Amino acid sequence: MKHTKKFITLLGITGIATFVTYWFYLPTYPVYPKSDHYDPDTQTFYNAEPQRAPINVASALWEMTFYEKDFHPKKPLPTVKPNWTELLAPAEQSRFMWFGHSTLLMRIGNQTIITDPLFGNSASPVPIMMHRFQPPVAEIEELPPIDVVLLSHSHYDHLEQESIEKLMKTQSHFVVSLGMGVILQKWGIDAARITELDWWQSTERNGVKYTALPARHDSSRGLFDHNKALWSGFLIEHKRGQNEERFYFHGDSAQGKHFDEIASRVGKIDIAFIENGQYDERWPNNHLFPEQTAQLAAKLQPTRFMPIHWGAYPLALHTWNEPVLKSVPMARALGVNTLTPLLGQVFDVNTKTEDWFTQE
Repeated sequence: MKHTKKFITLLGITGIATFVTYWFYLPTYPVYPKSDHYDPDTQTFYNAEPQRAPINVASALWEMTFYEKDFHPKKPLPTVKPNWTELLAPAEQSRFMWFGHSTLLMRIGNQTIITDPLFGNSASPVPIMMHRFQPPVAEIEELPPIDVVLLSHSHYDHLEQESIEKLMKTQSHFVVSLGMGVILQKWGIDAARITELDWWQSTERNGVKYTALPARHDSSRGLFDHNKALWSGFLIEHKRGQNEERFYFHGDSAQGKHFDEIASRVGKIDIAFIENGQYDERWPNNHLFPEQTAQLAAKLQPTRFMPIHWGAYPLALHTWNEPVLKSVPMARALGVNTLTPLLGQVFDVNTKTEDWFTQE
């Protein structure tokens, strides 16, 4: 009875959130030109390769709510206290720091960039589930000044309102997928601080170039704004003397033919940050499964491959480290050089790392 009441409460809160989302966001999305992934008649984006609709989601939510601890690590994950001086110091290669899930702090050129910032206690719009394994290695208030906030899509585990509102108080510029500007402006961010990109569109800020890349996913903040905003990966490029650095940020994307196009067009990648986690047969076309992550890493042929979208929150019914226990050996078998830093560790393309995730 206790669990039933809790679940009914969850559904009730979801309904209220959905209602609010409808009135707040749906009427304000503009109509974009027709393309191979946007229909102006329905005013929604779509995938060239349709997704299979998720099934049995209610049973998954039940397990993630009442048996959540089964998907958490048994003890705190190892971390490193962030060394901001090391991250920001002039260096021959760009430097990075991982906060778990898809949140990366990047120091590229003289720019500090953060991807899909997620620092809260829950990655769910209904915060009785999907709780963070442990506190982040640093809070947003402790971060160095952020030049660019890079946002892939509008799902709650990639677009957290509390984190965005804190960054809004800084001088950060927001580079986002097309349509996400509607949400950010509703939260109080001036349009002049937002650059929206359609797939294969680029923008350059202070020597760093950002290109939105195709993905096979979806977007929403509630039931009534489904696919009103686009979802993207990003190519991040920077020229350092005669050399050019390229980094691939996956965002969220299921397997698809678009990866062939990306591999043929983007050139040599230094580090590929590829989604690895939160997959399930109930939603097979939303995220990569471990073997698909390894295959994509091999296809892109980066100097290093780093799995992301794991290590912070349980958003699926696998153990916290199952994704990397599977994908990392698979990627190595395909000749890919893997990169698995600790949370909070400063690293670059040459950093040697260990398989710390194999230990409970």
